[in-house]
Amino acid sequence: AQVRGTLLLAAEGINGTIAGSRSAIDTVIDFLRRDARFAGIEAKESLTDENPFYRTKVKLKKEIVTMGVEDIDPNEIVGTYVEPKDWNDLISDPDVLLLDTRNKYEVEIGTFANAVNPETDSFREFPDYVKGNLSPDKHKKVAMFCTGGIRCEKASAYFKHKGFKKVYQLEGGIIEYARQVKNQELENKFVGKNFVFDERRGERISEDVIAQCHQCGAPCDTHINCINEACHLLFIQCDSCGEKMNQCCSDACKETVALPEEAQKALRKGTHNSNKIFKKGRSEVLKFKQ
Repeated sequence: AQVRGTLLLAAEGINGTIAGSRSAIDTVIDFLRRDARFAGIEAKESLTDENPFYRTKVKLKKEIVTMGVEDIDPNEIVGTYVEPKDWNDLISDPDVLLLDTRNKYEVEIGTFANAVNPETDSFREFPDYVKGNLSPDKHKKVAMFCTGGIRCEKASAYFKHKGFKKVYQLEGGIIEYARQVKNQELENKFVGKNFVFDERRGERISEDVIAQCHQCGAPCDTHINCINEACHLLFIQCDSCGEKMNQCCSDACKETVALPEEAQKALRKGTHNSNKIFKKGRSEVLKFKQ
């Protein structure tokens, strides 16, 4: 069976997500662990009915997750790992600041109750948020979480670098928390969906819907990409608006996709839409974007 996904390679480590059959994934993990350099590599799992990746990509990067701060090495110092079974007790402590290290388009569809949202558009903005809002003197205990635990490696290392003493991070992130909540029948304190970076765009953890359609305001937490190839804006759209707008983000895009394919190609010739793709819903055409 074919294995597809994305792998990121950097001096600070290796990270990625792949999908395939049970036997195919086991073969890949076994292959990696036979190499002494990867013997202790962690694998976090979630189940899906279909492969959510269209192809395989391997990327060389300066940082696994780009924070843009030099001299931060998560291989040297990180926060204290907290297993999912102990996480609920930790975040129930009123002296603990619970911090979501993800970006606001991720937080919008799901997070832990009472977690602080840094309102960042990218992880590069996270250090500025910390410098402008948090201090070691005021915040004695900080507990942080992210999708799979990777961003917390950098974030917790940054906190320790800045003099915060008691820094905790959810081991395995939301993905592992959700898995152990199910397998060990733990109380689930995560509300809504976990945003994931594949074609699913979200993995439901609780039945709560905390977001809204960006076009009509109805309760909704389904991310889509505008089907106009010259746009591909990521935003939240309900089924009703999807039918009305033909899965487009605006009337302009709806008119464009109604044109013959050759006319659409001519319109987007020589243009680049990467800025729009990564706006993550930050567009004036979306009336109900919070």
